[in-house]
Amino acid sequence: MRKVIKLKCYYCKKLFERILADHTRNIRKYSYRYKHTFCNRKCFNNHKKQINLVKTFCGSCNKKITTLPSEIKKSKSGKSFCSKSCAATYNNKLKRKSRRSKIETKFYNLLVKEFPNLTILANDKIMLNGLETDVAIPSLKLAIEWNGIVHFKPIYGQTKLNKIQNIDSKKTKIATNKNINLIVIPDLVSNDKILKQAFNDIKNIIKKLI
Repeated sequence: MRKVIKLKCYYCKKLFERILADHTRNIRKYSYRYKHTFCNRKCFNNHKKQINLVKTFCGSCNKKITTLPSEIKKSKSGKSFCSKSCAATYNNKLKRKSRRSKIETKFYNLLVKEFPNLTILANDKIMLNGLETDVAIPSLKLAIEWNGIVHFKPIYGQTKLNKIQNIDSKKTKIATNKNINLIVIPDLVSNDKILKQAFNDIKNIIKKLI
């Protein structure tokens, strides 16, 4: 008659039966020896993954999380996230940064360098009630929009242009209602001449408002 012993899976904690070899005599000693046994290959693999987990922080909300090294390697950003929502938030931030043109970034950096004592925000969404402002200086109630060619010509189609211009119109109305000075810099060519002229004009306006 075959000997059968009941064991508890080390991973899922379920009881399962194992057939013993005929030469096994001391069942108690066998049970102790195989206390780290598993009911199937799936539980064994899950346990193996679990002991290899890495402690890290969510790349978006900075919450403590545990993940597999392989998941970190698969991530293009090299970051891990506690949820799909946090991953989407982080990726959207990257997209917003990448949408900023080089000349717009240069313009912002020139302002920050010229006025180090002012809080100058890039891509602010507070001043205009959730609509994004390219540059915002809250203390002066000043908002600056650097509008490239996509704000004036249907580069990506007429539907896209209408949508962009509709948002621009909403920004103007909100700024008027909140007594915010909204300055729009039209840029159809994006060259150093445009940058220099725009910077000098805005610099003089800021000096008058300070």
